[in-house]
Amino acid sequence: MNKKQKNRKIVTQNNRNRMINRRYISTIKTLAKLLIKNMKEIKLEENIEKKKDTLILTSKILNTFFSFLDKAVKKGILHKNTVARKKSKIRKNFDPLKKQTKFIINSSDF
Repeated sequence: MNKKQKNRKIVTQNNRNRMINRRYISTIKTLAKLLIKNMKEIKLEENIEKKKDTLILTSKILNTFFSFLDKAVKKGILHKNTVARKKSKIRKNFDPLKKQTKFIINSSDF
């Protein structure tokens, strides 16, 4: 393989890898925005049933979000400390909402 072909191959590989990386990063950003939006809805929602449904939906999105973050680390797209920071930040905001909502749901059953 001569120099020109090799350079062309390298450019093609870089473009392919860049698109894969952008897809992961874009999906992670979208899921993070969706999580934040749903957490705000949970805080502001008065109806207990809607709050419960939103909490379940947010939990599923959270699992998908964490899965994408872990895959990004595994593929070398994001650094592990960056992912740990993102997970911690989201989890810190989500856990109190989950506990508060469970308390409201459990106390309303009695």
